[in-house]
Amino acid sequence: MTYVSWAAVYEGPTDKAYFDILIPRLMEDITLRHGTRNSTIPPNPAVVLTRGTIADVARKICAAQDAFHVLFIHADTGGRNLAAGLTERSCAFCEAVHRECEWPQDRCIVITPCKETEAWILADPSAVTSALGYNGTSASIGLPNNARAAERLDDAKAILRSAVKQVRGDRRPFHFEQFFPAIAQRQSFDSLRQSASFVEFEGAMRIALANLGCVS
Repeated sequence: MTYVSWAAVYEGPTDKAYFDILIPRLMEDITLRHGTRNSTIPPNPAVVLTRGTIADVARKICAAQDAFHVLFIHADTGGRNLAAGLTERSCAFCEAVHRECEWPQDRCIVITPCKETEAWILADPSAVTSALGYNGTSASIGLPNNARAAERLDDAKAILRSAVKQVRGDRRPFHFEQFFPAIAQRQSFDSLRQSASFVEFEGAMRIALANLGCVS
């Protein structure tokens, strides 16, 4: 039995609410389908950090390196010609951690949804409507049909907010991220795999797990 702990660096609480569910679900799915041995994936990260300077985050990660086996670095890529810059910056965190303490780069995974996290959250519209307790069609509240359509949206966050508001109406104020764990728990990986950025992320995760000898 192999225990695979993980750590994460997030941009904010909304991203943490979503990825803290999605990451262990996907690791477990990969080890079940491709595993060479029984693996235990903890549901929570061993270490969580928020974004800071590259040098500061690298030092904190390396100070805690004995607590985890796989590291995830998240960055929304943005819709205004920001994708290359932010992806490079996220990769720079992995490179800095490698320089600081020789952390294996195959086990530092950059999470870069197309434009923003909400593009993945909208990838499975049935998961969104289920999490909201909505019995109507996803199209009736303006949700995209699939992951490819979600990635083409200029402002996926606004589309999701609009859908939530239509379902909830003017009831008491709420924290937007409260729905993210429920959506992540319900999402179909087959739906998410229609997103090119998700396929890239899953591939990197499989390489990291192979590096640990957990999958073929």
